Amino acid sequence: MIRAALLLFALLNCFPFIFAQSGTKVGDKAPNMTVEEWLKGDPVTSFESGKVYLVEFWGTWCGPCIANIPHLSAIQEKYSSKDLIVIGVASHEFDGREKLDKFMLKRGDEMKYRVASDTDLSMQNDWDGASGSNFRLPICFIVNKSGNIVFVGHPEDEGLEGMIEKSVSE
Repeated sequence: MIRAALLLFALLNCFPFIFAQSGTKVGDKAPNMTVEEWLKGDPVTSFESGKVYLVEFWGTWCGPCIANIPHLSAIQEKYSSKDLIVIGVASHEFDGREKLDKFMLKRGDEMKYRVASDTDLSMQNDWDGASGSNFRLPICFIVNKSGNIVFVGHPEDEGLEGMIEKSVSE
């Protein structure tokens, strides 16, 4: 009995991905927007029918996240007339809100899209499941005009713009 308990303990701790919640995936209804605060742009409290959303989770400490700012800004500018709304959700700000505020003062003008804060990770937990095991920043989700997730991946993933184009054209 003890041996079985130890084996189960080892499996749960060494291979948590086997038992982790899978989080939000393609085909799911998009979870709610539950950010703590809007730092830039008009707040989005719900996903409006007929609009497409790109929601990216990022962090000020994440090099690839910072490198994607121009790319996401270009996407917002290219598709804004087609009802695409890009939202950057700052999460995993473990050094406190001060670093995020400093970042926004220094680099916020480069972000041509809406930016929100999720420092308590409540929105991330809604989007990734309570375990939070699957999130690797940056990660973005495309929410189509019907409010369903049609893409989950890195902002530089091949196929992102094709899915945006398809979603805004529907």
